[in-house]
Amino acid sequence: MTMSKEFAYDAYQNLKKSLELKNRYPDDEIEKIINKNFVLSFYTIWETYAKKKVYDTYIDYEHILHTEDFIKRYLKKSFGKVYLSSIFLKDLRNTKVKKDILCQSNNLNWKEFEDLLLVIGFNKELIVDRINSSDDLSSLIKILKESGITPVQDSLSNSIFDNIKGYLSLVIDLRNTISHTYKMEIDEHLTNKQMITLIDLMKCLINIIEKYFEEEILTMYLHLNRTDTTIKILKVIRGCNGSGSQTAILEIKVTNKTVDLKSKQWKISSGNNKGFCKIEEIRIGNCRLKQLPFNKTCTISIKPTIKIRSSVGSYVLSPGLYKKNIGHNIISIQ
Repeated sequence: MTMSKEFAYDAYQNLKKSLELKNRYPDDEIEKIINKNFVLSFYTIWETYAKKKVYDTYIDYEHILHTEDFIKRYLKKSFGKVYLSSIFLKDLRNTKVKKDILCQSNNLNWKEFEDLLLVIGFNKELIVDRINSSDDLSSLIKILKESGITPVQDSLSNSIFDNIKGYLSLVIDLRNTISHTYKMEIDEHLTNKQMITLIDLMKCLINIIEKYFEEEILTMYLHLNRTDTTIKILKVIRGCNGSGSQTAILEIKVTNKTVDLKSKQWKISSGNNKGFCKIEEIRIGNCRLKQLPFNKTCTISIKPTIKIRSSVGSYVLSPGLYKKNIGHNIISIQ
């Protein structure tokens, strides 16, 4: 089962709907069951989504993330605990990255989630910046505090990020209370308003995580040193400032048969100046084409993320971000 953003959203929406049962069947015992189900389900959706996001990202972009440093971090984690090393050593002829090792955690609090990010080589500071700049998260935190629910925090910091960590810790603490003792004292009950706001908070956080993962993968791919099929740009007919709204017009000729002629997303570079671009239009004279022609000079209109100048020596296009699972073994057995 894949816990995508959409699947997680639907799961949280269904959880929100389950709270209506308390109004339909007003009963203390039913309310306790619904409250317990809320806490257990809320955490399970978060853990399932977060771990699947990390593992699926590695699988989809193994050609980017499978570096020597990644192998070192993965092996260190594999032999950090006895039961993880047992999983790793079970079959030395199949030492491909395993979800049980890569995504191992106890309670998936924010620190544990950060550890998963570090294993695949992501910069954890960037997601902290994204969280701290979110007005939506700030508003939801304010609503939660005004409703009487406070985050579990180690310090007096009032940053959005520390509050997010604290509310996640609060849910985990409630979950552990239920899981380990099957008790939930009356003063630990959450109101419907508090639970609905917590769901909205988590959905907002998931949206930020999605954008953060996309940015990290794009950044890593952009600076990956590799030899890809390239298309040399013959001439810059019209440059642009790379703001994202302006277009540049380039003259190109595809002579390599391995080029994906239907691709619209590309990397564009000139020396150390690298970025991405999207082909908006392809033309030969006055004729518009649906795909790049082979072995014919054509012009393309692109929206790039970098400045395009006719004075620059040369630009080349290479394939944009793509998914590819190679299935590397961490170690090789002859």
